[in-house]
Order: sequence, then structure tokens, then C-alpha cells
Amino acid sequence: MAQVPDDALRTLVDSASAAMTTVGQADSGPWRFTRCWLRLVAFDQHGRRPDDLSAALADFDMLPEDLPGRCKLAQILVNAILRSGRFTAHLERAVALCEIAAADPHPLPEAELGAAVVRSTALARAVADSAPGVTPRGALAEVERLARVVGDRQPYAQMVEHTRVCLSFLLSALEGNPARVTESSADLERSIEFVLGLMPDREDAKVRLAAVKGFLELNVAAARGDLAAMWPALDRAEEAASSLPAAEPLRHGLRAARMQMEALREMTSPANTGTAPWRSDPTGPEQHEQLAALRALAEQPGQPPHERAMHLHALGFAELAHGIDNRSLLDAAISDLRAAVDLVPDHDPRRVPYLASLGTAYLRRVEKLARRADLTEAIRLLEQGRELAGSNQHQQWTRLSNPLAHAYRMAGDKRRGREVALAGLRGHAWNVLLTGSISDADAAARNAADDALDVAAWCLADDDPGSAALALDACRALILYTATETRDLGARLAGAGRAGLAARWRDAVAETEPELVPGELRREVIAALAGIAITEDGTTTVAPDAAATRLLAPPDLDEMRAALTGLGADMLVYLMPGDEKSGAVVMVPRAEPPSWFPLATLSKQGTAGFDAFLTATTAESLAGRVAVAGSWSEAAGTARKTLDDVCDWAWTAAIGPLLERCPQPADGRAPRLVLIPVGELARIPWHAARHVTDEGVRYAIEDAVFSYAPSARLLCDLAWRAPVPLSDSGLVVGDPDTAGAAADLPAARAEAQAVRERFYPRARYVGRTPDGGAADGGVGTRADLLGWLADEHAGAMLHLACHGVVRPGRTGADTSYLLLAGGERMSAEEIVRFAPARSIALAVLAACGSGVCGRADDEAFSLSTTLLANTASAVVGAQWSVPDAATSVLMYMFHHYLRREGLAPADALRAAQRWMISDTRQVPAEMPEVLRAALGRTTTADPVGWAAFVHFGR
Repeated sequence: MAQVPDDALRTLVDSASAAMTTVGQADSGPWRFTRCWLRLVAFDQHGRRPDDLSAALADFDMLPEDLPGRCKLAQILVNAILRSGRFTAHLERAVALCEIAAADPHPLPEAELGAAVVRSTALARAVADSAPGVTPRGALAEVERLARVVGDRQPYAQMVEHTRVCLSFLLSALEGNPARVTESSADLERSIEFVLGLMPDREDAKVRLAAVKGFLELNVAAARGDLAAMWPALDRAEEAASSLPAAEPLRHGLRAARMQMEALREMTSPANTGTAPWRSDPTGPEQHEQLAALRALAEQPGQPPHERAMHLHALGFAELAHGIDNRSLLDAAISDLRAAVDLVPDHDPRRVPYLASLGTAYLRRVEKLARRADLTEAIRLLEQGRELAGSNQHQQWTRLSNPLAHAYRMAGDKRRGREVALAGLRGHAWNVLLTGSISDADAAARNAADDALDVAAWCLADDDPGSAALALDACRALILYTATETRDLGARLAGAGRAGLAARWRDAVAETEPELVPGELRREVIAALAGIAITEDGTTTVAPDAAATRLLAPPDLDEMRAALTGLGADMLVYLMPGDEKSGAVVMVPRAEPPSWFPLATLSKQGTAGFDAFLTATTAESLAGRVAVAGSWSEAAGTARKTLDDVCDWAWTAAIGPLLERCPQPADGRAPRLVLIPVGELARIPWHAARHVTDEGVRYAIEDAVFSYAPSARLLCDLAWRAPVPLSDSGLVVGDPDTAGAAADLPAARAEAQAVRERFYPRARYVGRTPDGGAADGGVGTRADLLGWLADEHAGAMLHLACHGVVRPGRTGADTSYLLLAGGERMSAEEIVRFAPARSIALAVLAACGSGVCGRADDEAFSLSTTLLANTASAVVGAQWSVPDAATSVLMYMFHHYLRREGLAPADALRAAQRWMISDTRQVPAEMPEVLRAALGRTTTADPVGWAAFVHFGR
């Protein structure tokens, strides 16, 4: 429509008003219709003045219901409200107008689009207000349908998308899913930038955006359990919001968040053990101020019930934190938490976490007063919450299960307590199943680790080592799901007969990054891949461990024993670290009942100095100062002494007592043990544990055959795989030229060529020859390695004599990687993403750090375990950077015992390591002269040169 001067419009409005007066009220409808339309034109053409829109709405309210054109005018008003910048304030009016507009048999072109925006926003408001009959997941499914209706027509598409991501974020927060919080918060931040751009006050919008960004960072950190990141995020959000009006709701929300975090810090303080006597007033002036402010928020008049409940829950949580040793505060916490529960109906998703908090508060009072009535009430509340949660698919399942298990134990029903605690751990498996990336699985697995240790400790306290083993393995198996579930989902869906879903996935990925695919589609895809049925609104119908994704569930004891028998091993051994308390060893023999024993010094403190050794050796390796053991720098030499100390500690802390209790096989051979070290203990070379005898230093490898496993589940799956024969072909990678990214490894070239010529003459050789020239098979690029992995006829042995790097991290990108030609990297994650699954009999990763995890300690995700979970039957890998010369000799001897003596990989590695420490060793006649010379340049008995290498698998 052509621009009409403001004065002219005002004149026309005045004329319409005069006409209304002339014709009288009964006949004023058409003129009022005209005046309403003129005011909408003025609103749209002259700065979108709020008064113009308010006046137009007032005129519309006075129109006769049967007036022709009223439905179309309602449609125009809806779109004016959407453009007003105050849409949410007029949401109820917009909903009513959409109901009127829906009666128009011939609607305007944009009527459907505006109605979709209004409906999606109304759904989000209903979820936020806990309106009856509206479920968060059902609302999100409808909003995603509305998004498809709107398509790419702007600004409607972006407004519906903004509502979708807001609703997704709200659902993530309600469910407590860290992966979904991370994903939806990133979407929400981008969407807010667009929506705030529609607001007239740009400077105020920028301030709000900065504050909201900080608030989102706070939510992401909280969801991931990263307390260290929560405080800086809160500081940034508060600083950004400081210029907003004092009454701004965002400022109130941030203040409440700070008080809750202070309460959380108080609750988790080591001083709050729950065993101290009552104190009259444990809070100081600052805590009193915080509690008073929280109570003021809770008592504000005019709040809807769900908001009052939220503030009461925050208040009760803070009182619970400060009331550890104060009877009156603890009583107040229970009172306020109960009031919060009473305000939310059963259908409100918040009721489940509120019940968990109230039940936990009653347990705190039981610990102080030992009142049976409190214990009975705690059990009732937690059982009610668990019943509402429904199954281990609910994000609050574990939070409810653990305190309920504790309550059962306090009531004397320890067996039921163990059952509930173990069932609670299965909720973590569901969290991992719903993640779509490795980094999200990291967050879910980290949340599981501490719970698993707690449950295992309960089981051991009840003298139930079998259940303790199940608890420990429940969480160690989780990362392995991600290791096999991050490939091309579209291709795998099509292969599984879900071509339609595969097409939807490919279309979504074509429009955006895989990480930004709508959450419901991702949920449906992963559920389909795992073989789990879901309802129309996305609710699952069975637990994840009942589906095809077996890596998510720990094996039972019978399956563990069968796997040990199939692999020829005698015992599975969990090494469980202690904290303030002692650690423990849990043993699962293949023919005897499980057993356990405590170890006073098997704690995290015992590994404290070992990180310095790992850091120093990596730095020395990349700088080229570990060509021989004797050429280490002074700093690395100091760190190296730590290895000696760790080997001594490993004997007294665990391996010595373990071997004393380990039955000796009747045939006189050495016992064969499979170790699963938990947490920080995964970094320790337990097979190199040592003690001093009358005959000198004696290492554990002289008394037993050691193998390692990331989890019992993976060990069982390896046992059921068909054996892959080892032949004289494969791929050997020898020290590719990294273009300065790392030092040359001349001994590794000699090793690689000798291994290929002596033991695998038909293998392809890539990298560099001993004289530094390019190998005939290729220079050793990522393409060379991926090409070999893709060729199922290229042999079943992989030997990597090159640099490997470990960069501790949480993001899932390049945490453990090989350095290849030209400085190219080949990470564990890329092997999962790009390499097709095919059978490999043996992968030997002489690369430095190829067997150590670059992620969280308890996840066992490294180059070694990646190959094990996907393609290889057996893997030999290094746990840290090792001297070039010593490694080369050891690797040659490993293949000598494997190919010439016919030993299994674990036995061949043990034989090679014993050869290294022997004073009477015999050098094989076929060992090349260059490797013989290396023997004279290194102290082969030094554990730094051989103890790094460990065996996984068959």
C-alpha cells in the first residue's frame, strides 16, 4: 500500500469517528471497521506506535460478530501484533483473534503463517505455565509440525523457530539432559539475536542479549556438572544485566541463581558431613540476607502457582544447604519444599525433581534425628517421584533412585537398596542413547562415573561383589556406544530398511549442521538405530538395554565367566579407587564366585605425581629428546623417577595383594588376568608393578599375564567375535615426515622396515625408509591409512611406528591422534567417523600415547580402544611417550614371539617385555644390525622403555 501522510490518516480517522456519531451506535459497525483499519495503517506506516495498535484493538472489540470482513480484519490485527515488538504481552489477544480468523473460508495469504506463530508461542507459554493437558514433548512435536507448515517464509519461519528452540531449551532444563541443554542453548542464542533485532530499542536489546548469553552459559555448565565454569558464566551474566532496570525479571532470576549456587556450594562443602551436632545458627549475615531475598521472591503477590513453586523450591534447597547442622533451618527447608510440591500438579514435569528434593530433605533429618516417621515419609515421596518418572528413560530417574536406595538401606532392606541403585544406573545409559555427538556422550558418562562408584561401594559394604562389578561396568560401557554410533546415520538407517527416515535425516543435514538438526528428529533417528520403539509424540516404550544396543548394558556374571573361558583368561579384575576411604579390588574368576578385598592405599592420591611424568614425556617426545632413554632432559628425568615410584606403589597398593589371593592354575602356567582399572587408575602400568626380593627387583609380568579391557561388555563382545587369522600381509607405517610438527624417529623407521621384511613380507609399507626417503607404498597420509582400512583384502595386521599425541579435553575433537605425513592428524574420533568396520586381527600402535585416553579418565576412549570397539580383535598400544630406540627393540621382539614362537598377542607382549628386563636374554639371529646397535644405546630393563605397552582384546 502506498505511503499515506500521518496527518492525512488522522484526518480520515477523525472523519470516520464523526460518521459514527452521525449514524448512531446501531449503524456504526462499517465506520468502526474503517477506523480500525485506518489505525492499523497508521501503526504500520508511522513507527508502529503502541497507541495506534491499542486503539485499533479497542475498535475491533466493538464490532458486531456478524459484520462482513471481521474475520479478515482479525487476521490483519494478528500480524500487526506480531510486528509490534510486544507480541508476548498481547499473546492472549492474538490467540482470541486467531480463533475468529479461523472462521474465514477464504483467508488472506499470510493468515496461516501468523496463526502458526501464535499457536507455537501459546504452546510454549502453556508448557512454561504447566497448563493441564499439555505435555512438553507433545507441544514440541506440534511446534515442529507448525515449522514445516511455515517453511522458509520470513519473518514467520524465524519466529516459529525461536519458539521451537525456546521450548526445546525448556524441555532440556526440565529433563536435566546435559546434551539437550547444550544443543538447544546454542540454537536459542542464535534465535534470540534475530528476535531481538525486531525490537525497536536496539541498545536495550544488545544488553539483554549479552545477559541472556551469560544465562545460557550458566545453564549449560550446570547441566554438565561443571561447577568451575558456572561461576564465571554467572559473573558475566550479572555484569551484562547490571544496566537493566532493577525490576527486570532477568536480574531477579540471576540473583536467585547466585543464591542457589551459594547454597549448592555450602551443601557440597566437605565440612557439611551431616555428622556434626546441631548448631543454633550456622548462617552468617550474608546467608541470612540470601535466605531473606529468596523468601521475598517466593512471597511476591500475584505470581502464578508454578512460579511461586519454583521460588519455594529454590528457597527450600538453600535452607537445606545451610541447615545441615541447624534443626530450625532443616525444618523450614522441608516446609518450603513441601509447599512447592503441593503447588504443582502431577502432570507438571517439575513435580518429579521437587519430590526428589523433598525426599532428600527428609533423609537429611533422618540422619540427624533417626525418626522412623521421617524415613517412612522420605521413602513415600521418593517412590512417588519414581512412579511419576515412569522408567529409566526419565532424566530424573537416577536422581530419584540413589536417595531411595539409601533410604531402603537405612530402613534395613539392603537387598532392595542395591536393586534400586543398580536400576538407577541404567538411567545413565538412556542419557547416552539420546546424545548425538561424542562430546555429549562425554558429559553423560561423566555424570555416571561417581554414581557407579557410590553404588559399587554400597554393594561391597553388603559383601556383594557381583553386584559391585555390574555397577562398575554399567558406566564404563557407555562411551563405547558413542564409539560405534557416530557414523553416517543416514546410510545406516537406509541399510536398516528406514529409507524414509534416512531421507528426512539427509534433508535436515543438507539444510544445517548435523549438531543443529531438530532434537525430535535426532531422538527418532537414534531410537530407530538402537531398535527402540517410540510413540507419536516421541516417548519411548522400552528401556535402552532391552534393545539392540547391547554396549549400553553391562553383561551379567554368567556372560562375564563365559567370555573369560572363551578368551582363555582366568579372572576379570576391577581396580576401584578410594577417595578419603580405601579402595578395593573386585575379582570375577571364570570358575568361582566373585570376591573382593579392600586396599587402604589404592586411592586417587597415589596417582597424583604420575600426570607430571605423562606430561613431561609427551613434551620430550615432540621436541625430539627421547631418541634414547639416556638423552632425556633434566625435567623429564625428574618426572621419570616418578615412574619408578609409581611402579613401587602399584605393587603395595594393589598387585601384590592381588597376586597373593589369585589361585595358581593347576597346570603350573602363570595366571591370566584381565584388568579394568577405574577412573584415574586407568593410567597406571599395573603390569609393571614391582617389589624387591632377595634376587633383586621383580616385576608383576614375571608372575602373571596381564591384559586390559575398557569394560566387561566390550570384552564379552570380543569373545563372541569370530577369530580373525593373522597372515603375512597388512599395513606398516614407518615415521612419516610430519613437516616439523614432531621430531624424527629414526629407530622407528628401522623397526617398521624390519617388522615388515622379517614377519609381514606382503604388507604395504608407507612412511619413510631408514635412510629418510619416501617409502614405495606411500608417504603415510591419512588417505593411505583410511584407504587401507577400507580395503578388506589388504591384510589383517596394522603396525603404526609413528608419533601419537594425547591432548586432554572434553570436546570430542582431536583428543588422541596420530601425526602423519605433512603434519596431518588422524584422531580416534575420525577413525570412528570415516573408517568402515572391517575385521583386523591385530593393531600394533607403537605410536606414543596411542593407548591412553584423551578424554575423561573413566571413559577409555583412545586410539587403541577405538580400534578395539570397531574393527580389531587385539590391540597393543602405548600409554605414554616412549624412547624411540627402546620401543623399536621391544616391538621387534613382540612380533618375533608372535610370528616365530606362535604366541598369542598378550603372551607375545609379555615375553617381549620379560626379554627386555632379562640379564640373560638371547638376541634373535635375524634381528637387523641397526636394532642390535640400538640395544647398546639404551637400558632395556628401564620400565620407561617397555612398561608403556599394554594389550587389549583377544
